[in-house]
Amino acid sequence: MAPNEDSNESLASPDDRDDLPGELLGEDLVEPEPYLLSADETEAEELDATAPVTPTEGDAVAVDDPAQLAAAETVAQRARSSRPVRRTAEVGATMAKGTATRARKRGGAQAVAARPTGPVQFVGESVEELKKVVWPTWSQVQQYFWAVLVFVLIVIAYVGLLDLGFGWLLLKLFG
Repeated sequence: MAPNEDSNESLASPDDRDDLPGELLGEDLVEPEPYLLSADETEAEELDATAPVTPTEGDAVAVDDPAQLAAAETVAQRARSSRPVRRTAEVGATMAKGTATRARKRGGAQAVAARPTGPVQFVGESVEELKKVVWPTWSQVQQYFWAVLVFVLIVIAYVGLLDLGFGWLLLKLFG
């Protein structure tokens, strides 16, 4: 065998394509036609990385449709107004350690009650919160009961078997 024959054995001839598993994804694939160049082209154009792709602020853009221009200006105005605004340094990094922060406004979820709640008010608020709870139906309660009961019985059997096994082992070793 010549040294060049070794490397040529791995190449399959068109007749051997059926014998190669997984080499071709589909028999119906057709070779693409060669690309045609126009008379004034000699090679493909390359993109210039320095050329602007989209117009910048200084570029003049002609808009044919005034309604489209008005809609674009409206969208741009909304985008500008929805940008986050940096807070001033009234409560920022300029505050020294140990100084109190601003007092919070009353209301909202973090408001502190003006006076302590009594037992009657506490019970009333508790009842209102319990009305918001989604209670299970009777069939769901029964299903949960049986699921918990079966699980507890399995755990009891497992722990009981462990206890029996370790007890027997200790009696064999020490008794």
